[in-house]
Amino acid sequence: MSALRSNYIKTFADDISHLYYVFFKRYPVFKLFISKILFHSSGNFGLSIIEDNKIIGNYTIYTTNEGNIVKEGLDSKVSVRFKVQKSIFDDVLANKSLYASKPYKLLKFVPSLFSSVKITKKYPEGDYLKGNKVILRQGCEKDLFYLHNWYNDEELNKLAGWTEGKLGTTQLRMNLLKGFGYDPMNLIIETIDEGKPIGTIQLYDFNEMDQSCKLGIRIGDRDYWGKGYGKDAIKTLLRYAFYELDIFRVSLKLYEYNERASKCYLKCGFKYEGRTRKSAFIDGTFYDEILMGALKSEFIREFGKD
Repeated sequence: MSALRSNYIKTFADDISHLYYVFFKRYPVFKLFISKILFHSSGNFGLSIIEDNKIIGNYTIYTTNEGNIVKEGLDSKVSVRFKVQKSIFDDVLANKSLYASKPYKLLKFVPSLFSSVKITKKYPEGDYLKGNKVILRQGCEKDLFYLHNWYNDEELNKLAGWTEGKLGTTQLRMNLLKGFGYDPMNLIIETIDEGKPIGTIQLYDFNEMDQSCKLGIRIGDRDYWGKGYGKDAIKTLLRYAFYELDIFRVSLKLYEYNERASKCYLKCGFKYEGRTRKSAFIDGTFYDEILMGALKSEFIREFGKD
């Protein structure tokens, strides 16, 4: 058990967030000195409190749409970690008003900031994400065979709401090239035990201002339906979006006839947000579109670091 209560750490994190805003609004040029931290940060930070050369508490601070959420322990997915002397911790808590009115006084903390920060690689090794049942990886040439089948399957296309014709090799190959770091971010879902590609999953329509994006998934191999592979893939990608990217909200849409997908999304932390009546014309029939969303704050509270 950490020596400091999480509510004190949250107060400290909230105070630092406010002072950070005040300082860099007054002195924006100093952002150049922390550009590396900003690049690798996802808005989540590891924090260790030090006293008498001993760590008396480890915490992870998640910045969300509802403010900072503090969890005890260090999350391995967090790229930026700080070690803070308890004397600085106490100083900030006691003198927040002074620093807010005279932000230049915060300059005395700059040396300790740079000496205490540890940055790990932002993107996963080998460009893949590992869940419990699947890995999500960059596509390659050998996947074209599977994609041809999955994206030219009438039943799968109807579940996705597609009304377009078949996709050719050129378009599928272009999709394969867009993996980590792209919009859309297209990934192959592969089983861990067998190493078999079974579908695709995407994050797309990234909005930097709103800190949001959308999610799509297609389990193309019917032998893996209803066995938890889709759920594991979705939760794995949501963890990446919320813990390692600067994303606060992930949304999706589906159609009224896709009840199986709806149940899966609910188990992954999505909530119903709306329904547009008879707004999708698919195969000669009008259907309702169902809108769902997952928030970083809710996901962290529900699933934590599992």
